[in-house]
Parts: sequence; structure tokens; C-alpha cells
Amino acid sequence: EDYRVLAPNVGKDAVVLVHPTCGPTQDDDIPGIVRYATYEVLKKELNNPRILWQYLPYSMHMAGPREAIQHMIMRKNYGCTHFIVGRDMAGCKSCVTGDDVYGMYDAQEMAQKYAAELDMQAVASLDVVYTEESAYVTADIAKARGLAVKKLSGTKFRQMLRAGDDIPEWFAFKSVVSVLRDHVQHQAKA
Repeated sequence: EDYRVLAPNVGKDAVVLVHPTCGPTQDDDIPGIVRYATYEVLKKELNNPRILWQYLPYSMHMAGPREAIQHMIMRKNYGCTHFIVGRDMAGCKSCVTGDDVYGMYDAQEMAQKYAAELDMQAVASLDVVYTEESAYVTADIAKARGLAVKKLSGTKFRQMLRAGDDIPEWFAFKSVVSVLRDHVQHQAKA
């Protein structure tokens, strides 16, 4: 399948720089070297010359909207003209209440606010879901059409990995799951 960024300010012939952070992580997170391996198999799986891959040896700070601005600046320094801002980008939860510290769209709003000053264009990541009837659509379309949305939380995904359960292909490429499963099995033996 061909996955595209659907935004009015992105040209149809755009080149995408996939530039994930692969630095130190929290103890319960997937280590950078394993995330790097998943990106390498995904790169081969997609095999698209218009997708460039570069890895950022950087540790996320979970600073929400401010970190989104920092990431825009870093990507501008790599020559990017547009920056895709995820929902709840670099968000975190309160260690006291467990509530989200930042609003779901705070990072996207701040990126839009400062985009002109940074000479960048912010592209808000759409809320894409998987449905039984129409595969991938935006959440608003799924709701309007009454489509059955399939969900798999990160916690459930990790439980399934550890248990050796099959991971649905709508959630992750088999090649990526294989790398993650190898890591989980190696961790269990250690």
C-alpha cells in the first residue's frame, strides 16, 4: 500500500525525511538500537526512493509543545521545509494524577503558531484509525460513517509480543514485529 501525507501544504512529489530519535530511553521503553533495527527493516519493506532515512541520536524530553518547536528547528537544520506534528507529540502524564500534562493538540497548535517565524510549514498529523470496512481512514470519517474501528493499545501490544501472540498486520508490519519479538525474547532470557 502507498501511505501518503494528506495535507494541503504538502506537494504530491514531496520527499519525506523519516528522522526518528534513537537515543537513550526510559527503562521500560524499547532501546534505541532496537528501534533503529525496526526502522531498517521498515526502510527495506517500503523500498521507496522518495523516503529518506536518517537517525537522530537524541533523547526525548517529553516536553510537549516546546519540544515540538525544538524538533522543528532541528529538522530545519537538516534542510526540511515542512514538519509533521503528531497528536500529543512528546506528551507525558503527571506522576501524581496520571493525567496528561499537555492537551492532545497543544503541540500542533504551537507548531502552527511559530511556523512562519521558523520559516517552516507545520503539517498536523491526522488521527488515522483502522476499520474493518474501509481499512485506514481518519477518525472523523470512521465516526461519521459508523465504521467499526479496531484498536490495540501499546500495553496490549507489548503483552502480545511477550506472550508470542500474533500481532494484526493492520497494526504493524510483520518484519517490524519480528525485530521486536526477537528483542523481547532476548530480554526474557537475560
